[in-house]
Amino acid sequence: MRRAIALLVLLLFVLAGCEKEKDPVEEPLDPSLHLTDGFCLVKDSHVVLNHYDIDYYDYSAHLIYLKNAIVFEEEFKNMGPATVYADSTRIYDLSFVSLAASYIPEGPVIWFPFWFPAEDIVPIDQVWMNVPLFAPLEDPRADIRIVEALKKYGQFRHGLQVEIFSFWYSEEEGVILELELRNEDAVNYYYYDPEKLGMEHYHYVTNGLFLKDATGKSYTHHIQGLSWETADPDRMSLVEADSSVVVSLTYEDFDLLPPGSYMAHFRFPGPIRIESREDLDLEDGRIWLGELDLYLTVEIQ
Repeated sequence: MRRAIALLVLLLFVLAGCEKEKDPVEEPLDPSLHLTDGFCLVKDSHVVLNHYDIDYYDYSAHLIYLKNAIVFEEEFKNMGPATVYADSTRIYDLSFVSLAASYIPEGPVIWFPFWFPAEDIVPIDQVWMNVPLFAPLEDPRADIRIVEALKKYGQFRHGLQVEIFSFWYSEEEGVILELELRNEDAVNYYYYDPEKLGMEHYHYVTNGLFLKDATGKSYTHHIQGLSWETADPDRMSLVEADSSVVVSLTYEDFDLLPPGSYMAHFRFPGPIRIESREDLDLEDGRIWLGELDLYLTVEIQ
């Protein structure tokens, strides 16, 4: 009797889709029926993307690079909720939203059509509608359980990690902002170099530096941006694997900053328009895609 009960429980467990799937070469996976281990994206009560589909996940920019050039967008034309799982554990909810929609959701979002024309790159964006003055909201995408699930199948990459390294201001000389770029992956990354682009072009792709005081008043620079969006390696520099570089930005014409506390915000840019994913791979490195929101609390004396 106990053996019969055990077999029944095992059968129910398998039917519920909670078992660890075998290698797809041995047993083809039907993604509409099973929740697998590793990274899983579930929409309309079935798995629409799992670790069998993923080449790697850029954790810095939250971009999913797929193994095959499947037309991911064609499968998800309808707006609606979805959920990210890691090792069969529900991590966070997100929304599939058309760029033509009349509303903007808050939280993780997959927009369609995609910002990137490459059909084998899936971006998971994050929308903050009400950012506190002195503390950005917690990002549900940055969950250690996702990292561990991706590492299980060798699909985790740190990506290009960027922090505000230093901030210096004077009324006479403006603002000098230094960014530290770290690369902990085994591949070299190309990034937009403000010296090669020039500050006008660089301002266009990043939208510059903003400071906000305790009342919510904003302060910024006064640079006229010049259009530049292409992924031109001649306008980029390389941060090699397992190394770091410091990038310096000078804003000579910046708003006068009265003494007090400020939250500095800078959006670090990557290329927006690419023809295909193959264009990312160069002889000595890969062009990094994405954009990163950087914050720093600043005290002006």
